Amino acid sequence: MASNPAITTIKIPVWLWAWVIFDLRRRGRGVRESGAFLLGREGSDPARVRSYICYDDVDPEAYQAGVIAFHASGCAALWRLCKEKQLDLLVDVHTHPGPDVRQSSIDERHPMMPITGHTAMIVPNFAKTSWWSLNAIGVYEYLGGFKWRTHTASARNRRVKLSLW
Repeated sequence: MASNPAITTIKIPVWLWAWVIFDLRRRGRGVRESGAFLLGREGSDPARVRSYICYDDVDPEAYQAGVIAFHASGCAALWRLCKEKQLDLLVDVHTHPGPDVRQSSIDERHPMMPITGHTAMIVPNFAKTSWWSLNAIGVYEYLGGFKWRTHTASARNRRVKLSLW
């Protein structure tokens, strides 16, 4: 029910990505970080994102501390939802306040899902960014032991790509 290290590419329909950006922007209100889980099926490569759920939909207290703090009750709710809908967690995505999409030391030391192969994305400027491109988005793959692989926007084989459907 978590990320699969065998997956090399994850595709997100551009219309769905637009909704994710819109929701993150709305929930953060330009003053705080927000986040979402991108859900789909792991069984193929490329994996395809089919839906998403925002952190505060499964953990209403996720933003109460001024930073994102996702609690065990939220994880339990997320896993229940995935089981009910027969979906897998493919990516977690959260916003940063400025244009820098590098992982903070907190991001590096506290992966949302500390499972080898999990993908994390960082959206700049509290999601006040383009919804039709991933060029300004940070993409990171968790390698275990608090080590990460960066997937740069210019890489031909970037781990996450937008698709028409």
